[in-house]
Amino acid sequence: MSAVQSASALEHTFAVYDPQGRATPIEYAADFWQRLQRRYGDFAGRTLVSSFAFDSDWPNWEIHPHGDELVCALRGDFDLVLDEPQGLRRVRLAQSGDFAIVPRGTWHTARVHAPSAALFITPGQGTMNHAVDPSAVADHGGDPASPRGAEAGGQSASLDQVNMVCADFDATLRFYRELGLSAREAPPSPDGIRHATAQMPGGIQLEFDNRPLAQLYNAAWRNEVPDGATLATFVLPTRAAVDVIYARLLAAGHRGRQRPFDAFWGARYASVADPDGRDIGLTSAIDETHRNWPPRPSP
Repeated sequence: MSAVQSASALEHTFAVYDPQGRATPIEYAADFWQRLQRRYGDFAGRTLVSSFAFDSDWPNWEIHPHGDELVCALRGDFDLVLDEPQGLRRVRLAQSGDFAIVPRGTWHTARVHAPSAALFITPGQGTMNHAVDPSAVADHGGDPASPRGAEAGGQSASLDQVNMVCADFDATLRFYRELGLSAREAPPSPDGIRHATAQMPGGIQLEFDNRPLAQLYNAAWRNEVPDGATLATFVLPTRAAVDVIYARLLAAGHRGRQRPFDAFWGARYASVADPDGRDIGLTSAIDETHRNWPPRPSP
């Protein structure tokens, strides 16, 4: 007689599909998202099938830069709010089986009319969140303020610094000092990190990093730093703008090199590759309250 296996409940056990179409069940627990990140990293090529119950408006906007998401109502009544180029659009999901497609690269959240639950089929790679500003909801007729407002503050990006990664740190500093630059080196740290800065006319900084430092802040260089690696970094008006513009660039088809994180020097930081493969940094201004030491590798 064959044994009967108990089914799993989707609200407690999610399914992760790998690029070959194999599904792995992952039991939900308090450290669920941390376990997913440890196991799957940035979710490259993977799809998450999940179910969530919610009885209040979502506290975050969400975006999936690498594919469309399907959201299907299981019960309840809620509006899916999509932040599209022409403005916010609501899709009412009020009956079991009602579904909507969230286009790739579209920020979305939900306004809840009754306790609800939904099924989500999510392209996980590069998924990002941005907190809804509750103080701004009333100013937008009951809709949350678009996360694209994080870019406000004048010019959205300006060149702030250029980082050069040095295979031979001392030889590189000697070269640029012979060239006439005044490069000041920070005290070396016990873990071998070395860094120097030359202030250029117009306020741009030329930064010199040794390879152990570069591998800390740019995950794309974790295994190997290419010879002559250089990183042009643009400062953005807010910490939130780093996440918003990073997501926009990925949605446009560009390759993420370092997903946004709170860097040990106090800035919100990310990097992407431009169409020619050059690494481009995105940073907020430094906030002393976000400094942390000793430095840990970026996620």
